Amino acid sequence: MDSITQFLLGASISGAALGSRLGGRALLIGGLVATIPDLDSFVPLGNAIDTMTHHRGASHSLFVLSAAAPAVAFAVTRLAPATRPHWRRVLATVWLCLVTHPLLDALTTYGTQIFWPLDVGAPVAVPAVFIIDPVYTVLLLVGVLAVWLMRRNRPRALRLNRALLAAGTLYLGLGLAGHAVVRGQAEGHPDFAGLPVHVQPAPFNIVFWQVLAVADDHYVTGLATPLSSTIGKVARHARLAVPGEGFEPSDSVRRLEWFTDGFYTYRDTGGGLAITDLRMGYHPSFAFSFDIARRRDGALAAITPVHAAAGPPMSEAIGQMLARVPGLI
Repeated sequence: MDSITQFLLGASISGAALGSRLGGRALLIGGLVATIPDLDSFVPLGNAIDTMTHHRGASHSLFVLSAAAPAVAFAVTRLAPATRPHWRRVLATVWLCLVTHPLLDALTTYGTQIFWPLDVGAPVAVPAVFIIDPVYTVLLLVGVLAVWLMRRNRPRALRLNRALLAAGTLYLGLGLAGHAVVRGQAEGHPDFAGLPVHVQPAPFNIVFWQVLAVADDHYVTGLATPLSSTIGKVARHARLAVPGEGFEPSDSVRRLEWFTDGFYTYRDTGGGLAITDLRMGYHPSFAFSFDIARRRDGALAAITPVHAAAGPPMSEAIGQMLARVPGLI
Protein backbone atom coordinates (compact mmCIF):
# COMPACT_ATOMS: atom_id res chain seq x y z
CA MET A 1 0.00 0.00 0.00
CA ASP A 2 1.16 3.56 -0.50
CA SER A 3 3.21 5.18 2.25
CA ILE A 4 0.59 7.79 3.14
CA THR A 5 -2.02 5.12 3.83
CA GLN A 6 0.46 3.09 5.87
CA PHE A 7 1.23 6.19 7.98
CA LEU A 8 -2.49 6.83 8.47
CA LEU A 9 -3.16 3.22 9.46
CA GLY A 10 -0.46 3.36 12.12
CA ALA A 11 -1.70 6.75 13.32
CA SER A 12 -5.28 5.49 13.50
CA ILE A 13 -4.29 2.38 15.47
CA SER A 14 -2.14 4.38 17.87
CA GLY A 15 -4.84 7.00 18.24
CA ALA A 16 -7.36 4.31 19.13
CA ALA A 17 -5.03 2.69 21.67
CA LEU A 18 -3.16 5.67 23.14
CA GLY A 19 -5.18 8.72 22.15
CA SER A 20 -7.00 9.02 25.47
CA ARG A 21 -3.64 9.17 27.24
CA LEU A 22 -1.41 11.02 24.77
CA GLY A 23 -3.81 12.92 22.53
CA GLY A 24 -2.44 13.99 19.16
CA ARG A 25 1.05 12.76 20.02
CA ALA A 26 -0.25 9.20 19.72
CA LEU A 27 -0.96 9.82 16.03
CA LEU A 28 2.60 10.84 15.29
CA ILE A 29 4.05 7.90 17.22
CA GLY A 30 1.89 5.36 15.40
CA GLY A 31 2.39 6.91 11.99
CA LEU A 32 6.16 6.96 12.28
CA VAL A 33 6.36 3.42 13.66
CA ALA A 34 4.17 2.16 10.82
CA THR A 35 6.58 3.52 8.22
CA ILE A 36 9.59 1.63 9.60
CA PRO A 37 9.17 -1.47 7.35
CA ASP A 38 9.42 0.67 4.21
CA LEU A 39 12.86 1.95 5.16
CA ASP A 40 14.20 -0.98 3.14
CA SER A 41 13.47 1.15 0.07
CA PHE A 42 16.58 3.17 0.90
CA VAL A 43 18.91 0.16 0.98
CA PRO A 44 20.99 0.13 -2.25
CA LEU A 45 21.00 -3.19 -4.09
CA GLY A 46 22.81 -4.51 -7.12
CA ASN A 47 20.30 -3.86 -9.89
CA ALA A 48 16.73 -2.86 -10.68
CA ILE A 49 15.31 -6.38 -10.34
CA ASP A 50 16.98 -6.99 -6.98
CA THR A 51 15.66 -3.66 -5.74
CA MET A 52 12.14 -4.74 -6.68
CA THR A 53 12.23 -8.31 -5.41
CA HIS A 54 13.96 -7.63 -2.10
CA HIS A 55 11.52 -4.86 -1.18
CA ARG A 56 8.90 -6.17 1.26
CA GLY A 57 11.36 -8.89 2.26
CA ALA A 58 12.99 -9.25 5.69
CA SER A 59 11.77 -5.80 6.75
CA HIS A 60 8.18 -6.98 6.23
CA SER A 61 8.54 -10.33 7.99
CA LEU A 62 6.06 -10.87 10.81
CA PHE A 63 8.81 -12.69 12.70
CA VAL A 64 11.37 -9.90 12.30
CA LEU A 65 8.91 -7.15 13.17
CA SER A 66 7.59 -9.01 16.20
CA ALA A 67 11.15 -9.48 17.44
CA ALA A 68 11.90 -5.80 16.85
CA ALA A 69 8.76 -4.50 18.57
CA PRO A 70 10.19 -4.39 22.15
CA ALA A 71 13.23 -2.39 21.00
CA VAL A 72 11.05 0.03 19.03
CA ALA A 73 8.67 0.40 21.99
CA PHE A 74 11.62 1.09 24.30
CA ALA A 75 12.86 3.77 21.89
CA VAL A 76 9.38 5.33 21.90
CA THR A 77 9.39 5.54 25.71
CA ARG A 78 12.83 7.18 25.64
CA LEU A 79 11.85 9.74 23.02
CA ALA A 80 8.38 10.36 24.46
CA PRO A 81 8.62 10.19 28.29
CA ALA A 82 4.86 10.60 28.65
CA THR A 83 4.48 7.05 27.34
CA ARG A 84 6.58 5.42 30.08
CA PRO A 85 3.74 4.79 32.55
CA HIS A 86 1.91 2.89 29.79
CA TRP A 87 4.72 0.51 28.74
CA ARG A 88 2.56 -2.55 28.07
CA ARG A 89 0.02 -0.63 26.05
CA VAL A 90 2.82 1.08 24.14
CA LEU A 91 4.41 -2.29 23.34
CA ALA A 92 1.11 -3.72 22.09
CA THR A 93 0.45 -0.60 20.02
CA VAL A 94 3.92 -0.60 18.49
CA TRP A 95 3.57 -4.28 17.60
CA LEU A 96 0.21 -3.66 15.93
CA CYS A 97 1.54 -0.68 13.99
CA LEU A 98 4.47 -2.76 12.75
CA VAL A 99 2.70 -5.99 11.76
CA THR A 100 -0.38 -4.39 10.20
CA HIS A 101 1.94 -2.75 7.66
CA PRO A 102 2.97 -6.01 5.92
CA LEU A 103 -0.47 -7.52 6.43
CA LEU A 104 -2.01 -4.60 4.54
CA ASP A 105 0.70 -4.88 1.88
CA ALA A 106 -0.17 -8.57 1.49
CA LEU A 107 -3.66 -7.49 0.42
CA THR A 108 -2.20 -5.83 -2.68
CA THR A 109 -0.77 -7.30 -5.87
CA TYR A 110 2.95 -6.65 -5.34
CA GLY A 111 3.61 -9.49 -2.93
CA THR A 112 4.98 -9.44 0.62
CA GLN A 113 7.37 -11.92 2.22
CA ILE A 114 5.57 -11.97 5.57
CA PHE A 115 6.96 -15.38 6.52
CA TRP A 116 10.62 -14.61 5.76
CA PRO A 117 13.01 -16.42 6.29
CA LEU A 118 10.79 -19.48 5.86
CA ASP A 119 10.66 -20.89 2.34
CA VAL A 120 6.92 -20.98 1.74
CA GLY A 121 6.82 -20.13 -1.96
CA ALA A 122 6.23 -16.83 -3.69
CA PRO A 123 5.54 -13.67 -1.67
CA VAL A 124 2.05 -13.52 -0.22
CA ALA A 125 -0.39 -11.56 -2.38
CA VAL A 126 -4.14 -11.83 -1.90
CA PRO A 127 -5.23 -8.65 -3.70
CA ALA A 128 -8.22 -7.14 -1.92
CA VAL A 129 -7.44 -3.49 -2.67
CA PHE A 130 -5.51 -1.58 -5.30
CA ILE A 131 -2.17 -0.23 -4.11
CA ILE A 132 -3.83 3.20 -3.88
CA ASP A 133 -7.44 3.08 -2.70
CA PRO A 134 -9.04 6.47 -2.00
CA VAL A 135 -11.96 5.04 -0.02
CA TYR A 136 -9.76 3.22 2.47
CA THR A 137 -7.34 6.12 2.76
CA VAL A 138 -10.08 8.71 3.33
CA LEU A 139 -11.70 6.60 6.06
CA LEU A 140 -8.41 6.56 7.95
CA LEU A 141 -7.67 10.21 7.21
CA VAL A 142 -10.98 11.48 8.61
CA GLY A 143 -10.51 9.54 11.83
CA VAL A 144 -6.95 10.75 12.30
CA LEU A 145 -7.90 14.37 11.58
CA ALA A 146 -10.72 14.11 14.10
CA VAL A 147 -8.32 13.12 16.88
CA TRP A 148 -5.88 15.85 15.84
CA LEU A 149 -8.37 18.70 15.47
CA MET A 150 -11.22 17.95 17.91
CA ARG A 151 -9.16 18.57 21.03
CA ARG A 152 -12.07 20.07 22.97
CA ASN A 153 -14.19 17.00 22.39
CA ARG A 154 -11.55 14.27 22.45
CA PRO A 155 -13.82 11.40 23.61
CA ARG A 156 -16.07 11.94 20.61
CA ALA A 157 -13.05 12.20 18.30
CA LEU A 158 -11.62 8.95 19.64
CA ARG A 159 -14.93 7.16 19.11
CA LEU A 160 -15.10 8.47 15.55
CA ASN A 161 -11.54 7.33 14.85
CA ARG A 162 -12.25 3.84 16.17
CA ALA A 163 -15.46 3.63 14.15
CA LEU A 164 -13.71 4.66 10.95
CA LEU A 165 -10.82 2.25 11.62
CA ALA A 166 -13.42 -0.50 11.96
CA ALA A 167 -15.14 0.69 8.78
CA GLY A 168 -11.82 0.55 6.94
CA THR A 169 -11.27 -3.00 8.17
CA LEU A 170 -14.75 -3.92 6.95
CA TYR A 171 -13.88 -2.38 3.58
CA LEU A 172 -10.83 -4.67 3.35
CA GLY A 173 -13.11 -7.58 4.18
CA LEU A 174 -15.39 -6.60 1.30
CA GLY A 175 -12.33 -6.55 -0.94
CA LEU A 176 -11.42 -10.08 0.13
CA ALA A 177 -14.99 -11.20 -0.56
CA GLY A 178 -14.85 -9.58 -4.01
CA HIS A 179 -11.55 -11.34 -4.68
CA ALA A 180 -13.11 -14.71 -3.82
CA VAL A 181 -16.17 -14.10 -6.01
CA VAL A 182 -14.17 -12.99 -9.05
CA ARG A 183 -11.69 -15.86 -8.65
CA GLY A 184 -14.63 -18.26 -8.66
CA GLN A 185 -15.94 -16.66 -11.84
CA ALA A 186 -12.55 -16.98 -13.52
CA GLU A 187 -12.04 -20.60 -12.55
CA GLY A 188 -15.36 -21.45 -14.17
CA HIS A 189 -14.75 -19.44 -17.36
CA PRO A 190 -13.62 -21.43 -20.42
CA ASP A 191 -10.78 -19.02 -21.24
CA PHE A 192 -9.34 -19.15 -17.71
CA ALA A 193 -10.28 -22.60 -16.40
CA GLY A 194 -7.36 -24.92 -15.72
CA LEU A 195 -4.77 -22.12 -15.83
CA PRO A 196 -3.01 -20.30 -12.98
CA VAL A 197 -5.23 -17.28 -12.30
CA HIS A 198 -4.46 -13.93 -10.69
CA VAL A 199 -7.27 -11.51 -9.83
CA GLN A 200 -6.88 -7.98 -8.50
CA PRO A 201 -8.96 -4.82 -8.20
CA ALA A 202 -8.89 -2.36 -11.06
CA PRO A 203 -7.35 0.98 -10.02
CA PHE A 204 -8.84 2.89 -7.10
CA ASN A 205 -11.86 0.68 -6.30
CA ILE A 206 -13.09 -2.79 -5.30
CA VAL A 207 -16.09 -2.95 -7.65
CA PHE A 208 -14.25 -3.75 -10.89
CA TRP A 209 -11.48 -6.32 -11.14
CA GLN A 210 -8.75 -7.46 -13.51
CA VAL A 211 -8.35 -11.15 -14.29
CA LEU A 212 -5.11 -12.67 -15.59
CA ALA A 213 -4.20 -16.25 -16.49
CA VAL A 214 -1.00 -17.63 -17.99
CA ALA A 215 -0.24 -20.60 -20.24
CA ASP A 216 3.09 -21.57 -21.79
CA ASP A 217 2.51 -19.66 -25.03
CA HIS A 218 -0.10 -17.05 -24.12
CA TYR A 219 -1.74 -15.10 -21.34
CA VAL A 220 -5.39 -14.13 -21.03
CA THR A 221 -6.79 -10.90 -19.60
CA GLY A 222 -10.31 -9.86 -18.71
CA LEU A 223 -12.39 -7.51 -16.59
CA ALA A 224 -14.97 -8.63 -14.04
CA THR A 225 -17.12 -7.47 -11.15
CA PRO A 226 -18.72 -9.36 -8.24
CA LEU A 227 -21.97 -7.64 -9.26
CA SER A 228 -22.16 -9.67 -12.48
CA SER A 229 -21.66 -13.35 -13.27
CA THR A 230 -19.71 -12.79 -16.48
CA ILE A 231 -16.15 -11.80 -17.35
CA GLY A 232 -15.91 -9.24 -20.12
CA LYS A 233 -13.25 -7.82 -22.43
CA VAL A 234 -11.48 -11.19 -22.57
CA ALA A 235 -8.37 -11.10 -24.76
CA ARG A 236 -5.51 -13.50 -25.48
CA HIS A 237 -1.92 -12.31 -25.91
CA ALA A 238 1.28 -14.07 -26.94
CA ARG A 239 3.60 -15.10 -24.11
CA LEU A 240 7.22 -16.22 -24.04
CA ALA A 241 7.66 -18.35 -20.91
CA VAL A 242 11.35 -19.14 -21.54
CA PRO A 243 13.93 -16.82 -23.11
CA GLY A 244 15.09 -19.17 -25.90
CA GLU A 245 18.24 -18.85 -28.03
CA GLY A 246 20.18 -20.77 -25.39
CA PHE A 247 20.10 -17.76 -23.08
CA GLU A 248 20.56 -18.60 -19.40
CA PRO A 249 18.80 -16.12 -17.09
CA SER A 250 20.77 -14.71 -14.17
CA ASP A 251 19.89 -15.37 -10.53
CA SER A 252 18.19 -11.97 -10.40
CA VAL A 253 15.96 -12.85 -13.35
CA ARG A 254 15.12 -16.25 -11.88
CA ARG A 255 14.21 -14.49 -8.65
CA LEU A 256 11.79 -12.26 -10.57
CA GLU A 257 10.15 -15.36 -12.07
CA TRP A 258 9.65 -16.60 -8.51
CA PHE A 259 8.58 -13.21 -7.21
CA THR A 260 5.77 -12.93 -9.77
CA ASP A 261 4.52 -16.43 -8.92
CA GLY A 262 4.88 -17.32 -12.61
CA PHE A 263 2.89 -14.35 -13.95
CA TYR A 264 5.62 -12.98 -16.21
CA THR A 265 6.64 -13.01 -19.84
CA TYR A 266 9.90 -12.62 -21.70
CA ARG A 267 9.79 -10.19 -24.59
CA ASP A 268 12.02 -9.86 -27.65
CA THR A 269 12.77 -6.15 -27.95
CA GLY A 270 14.50 -6.47 -31.31
CA GLY A 271 17.82 -5.42 -29.90
CA GLY A 272 17.67 -7.74 -26.94
CA LEU A 273 15.48 -9.38 -24.33
CA ALA A 274 13.25 -8.07 -21.55
CA ILE A 275 11.15 -9.65 -18.81
CA THR A 276 7.83 -8.20 -17.65
CA ASP A 277 5.73 -8.68 -14.52
CA LEU A 278 2.25 -9.23 -15.97
CA ARG A 279 0.46 -8.56 -12.68
CA MET A 280 1.47 -4.93 -12.43
CA GLY A 281 -0.40 -3.09 -15.13
CA TYR A 282 -2.92 -3.66 -17.88
CA HIS A 283 -2.07 -4.91 -21.36
CA PRO A 284 -0.15 -3.53 -23.15
CA SER A 285 1.31 -1.25 -20.44
CA PHE A 286 3.11 -2.68 -17.41
CA ALA A 287 4.83 -0.99 -14.48
CA PHE A 288 7.71 -3.44 -14.08
CA SER A 289 9.60 -4.50 -17.18
CA PHE A 290 13.37 -4.96 -17.33
CA ASP A 291 15.94 -5.18 -20.11
CA ILE A 292 18.11 -8.20 -19.25
CA ALA A 293 20.08 -8.91 -22.45
CA ARG A 294 21.44 -7.24 -25.58
CA ARG A 295 21.89 -8.93 -28.93
CA ARG A 296 25.57 -8.87 -29.94
CA ASP A 297 26.91 -10.62 -33.03
CA GLY A 298 23.60 -12.46 -33.35
CA ALA A 299 23.61 -13.84 -29.80
CA LEU A 300 22.01 -12.67 -26.57
CA ALA A 301 24.45 -11.38 -23.97
CA ALA A 302 23.32 -10.72 -20.41
CA ILE A 303 23.40 -7.17 -19.06
CA THR A 304 22.76 -5.68 -15.65
CA PRO A 305 18.95 -5.48 -15.48
CA VAL A 306 17.54 -2.00 -15.98
CA HIS A 307 14.00 -0.67 -16.17
CA ALA A 308 12.52 -0.84 -19.67
CA ALA A 309 9.50 0.74 -21.31
CA ALA A 310 6.60 -1.66 -21.76
CA GLY A 311 3.78 -0.22 -23.83
CA PRO A 312 2.14 3.22 -23.69
CA PRO A 313 2.20 5.38 -20.54
CA MET A 314 0.50 3.73 -17.58
CA SER A 315 -1.96 6.61 -17.24
CA GLU A 316 -3.15 5.98 -20.79
CA ALA A 317 -3.57 2.24 -20.21
CA ILE A 318 -5.47 2.82 -16.96
CA GLY A 319 -7.72 5.32 -18.71
CA GLN A 320 -8.51 2.80 -21.45
CA MET A 321 -9.30 0.12 -18.89
CA LEU A 322 -11.53 2.33 -16.78
CA ALA A 323 -13.40 3.40 -19.92
CA ARG A 324 -14.32 -0.26 -20.51
CA VAL A 325 -15.56 -1.24 -17.06
CA PRO A 326 -19.03 0.39 -17.11
CA GLY A 327 -20.15 -2.16 -19.70
CA LEU A 328 -19.60 -5.02 -17.27
CA ILE A 329 -22.78 -4.41 -15.28
